[in-house]
Amino acid sequence: MKKFLYLALLPLMMLMMTLTSCSKDDDSPLDGFDYPAETLYGTWKITKAAGFSWMYQTTTATFNSDGSYVGKGYFGNGSGTYTAKGKTISCYVSGELYCTYVVKSLSGTTAELIMSTPESSTTLTLTCTKQ
Repeated sequence: MKKFLYLALLPLMMLMMTLTSCSKDDDSPLDGFDYPAETLYGTWKITKAAGFSWMYQTTTATFNSDGSYVGKGYFGNGSGTYTAKGKTISCYVSGELYCTYVVKSLSGTTAELIMSTPESSTTLTLTCTKQ
């Protein structure tokens, strides 16, 4: 009986070992992102906020293919890393979540995003153009 139980469980144990020991060598900051990577890479400038023309200082975010980003303007100047999964882009500074963008639309040189920060329950709808 013990031999039968062992033989029955052997395939399950091998499957579990295979699934837990595999790792991807080509992890990307855009793993599982709903849009082509090339669409996100580059510098984006805010042109509208909540449907109104952006009247504050020039504000940009640059997303690089290596998972780094640089932000300049109204929300501060700095750099960090980002990940993108599904429709969500999460930006980090010194390993801490700085802000999150939920992509409403992203095509060519235009994006509509909903921005939020961990400190606030308020969101801001932004329209951006790729520079």
